[in-house]
Amino acid sequence: AIASEQEDYEGLKKGVQMTYDGLMASLEKLGVTAYGEQGEQFDPNLHHAVMHIDDDSLDANVITDVFQKGYKYNDKVVRPAMVKTAN
Repeated sequence: AIASEQEDYEGLKKGVQMTYDGLMASLEKLGVTAYGEQGEQFDPNLHHAVMHIDDDSLDANVITDVFQKGYKYNDKVVRPAMVKTAN
């Protein structure tokens, strides 16, 4: 019974991933791109900082975590990326 549940879970996971990949491919064809990566410089025009940490080992205004990717449509921000910044 447990093996069957695990197989069902893996099948569901694979199906959801395929749906997500197809959606992202379709959006990219239409000119919608995702952005927001750990290590990028914080830009208030592109990012929404929801947390901040002080860490002297990191550069100023660097993104340490991305909670939600941002999206652009033809270089116009549709949704800013929600991020955690340092310094």
